[in-house]
Amino acid sequence: MPLYNNEKYVIEAIQSVVNQTYEDWELIIINDASTDNSKFVVQNFLEKKSDKRIIFIDLKENKGVSFARNLGMRKAKGEYISFLDSDDFWDKSFLDELYKRIKETNCKFCFSQYAYIYNDKDIINCKTKLNEGNLIEYIYMNKSRWEMLFPFHIGSILIENKFLKTSQIIFPEDQTLFEDALFISKLLCITNAMGVNKILMYYRQQDKSAFHKDFLPEEYNQELIFFYRLKRYAEKNNLLNIYILENVIIYRTYRIILSIIKSGYINEGLEYINLYEKNLKEFIKRKYHRINDRIKCRIFLLKNKKLLNLLKNI
Repeated sequence: MPLYNNEKYVIEAIQSVVNQTYEDWELIIINDASTDNSKFVVQNFLEKKSDKRIIFIDLKENKGVSFARNLGMRKAKGEYISFLDSDDFWDKSFLDELYKRIKETNCKFCFSQYAYIYNDKDIINCKTKLNEGNLIEYIYMNKSRWEMLFPFHIGSILIENKFLKTSQIIFPEDQTLFEDALFISKLLCITNAMGVNKILMYYRQQDKSAFHKDFLPEEYNQELIFFYRLKRYAEKNNLLNIYILENVIIYRTYRIILSIIKSGYINEGLEYINLYEKNLKEFIKRKYHRINDRIKCRIFLLKNKKLLNLLKNI
């Protein structure tokens, strides 16, 4: 459990682990140099609870969520590993249900469905179709759009510890977005995921009105960095995924550059057009993409600032 400045919800997250009907677990909490009262809130809870299954690690310098998760994996002694952020929580049967499914199927990777929770009370179920299998099962062509959709969250999975160690897959510590997607996607290149068709994890969100925000251009580009890293991994470990990944990368390149331009970053949009020009030319060739999207892509390639400005409102 990575912890950073979350004094409001961390005890609820810890308590959801303590309440598990499966009792043979250890919880490793890594305080990532919080600047609020998170550290003291947890320490006070642990002094009262005195549960030897809970380990508290206090980092003196902020290292980021990926560092914290990787540290937790190195410290973990259990046969299986799961991740729970300090503002989310589990149903009391989460570990029981997933462990049972692993034993039934002999899988390395198991997951449950999850729900979003807004304003501490409004629960909305994740509606992504429950698919089982490897990476290819989670990539879709939907109305000319390529999408990668998982029916699970980083906090709703259980993975064999031995498998993680032999695969040497860790969270990328130099990536601030899509780090959990890269971790999960690499795992799905080399194993199948099996699911529990129950909502057993709750993913806390901001207020709906504040949830969607415009990213900076370099933040949009984090998604393409994720896909290229995944492609390089797949080239070494599962060539069957390469063709479909290339299709996703070509489509997402167009969508990301369009998002950058629509957010008003024209100069940065031009930089990415030059950087990913080959992908954009390939996008135009794919006739299954909508014609208006291919027209916009052709406008990108003219590299005219006035025309790109016009695209902001189209």
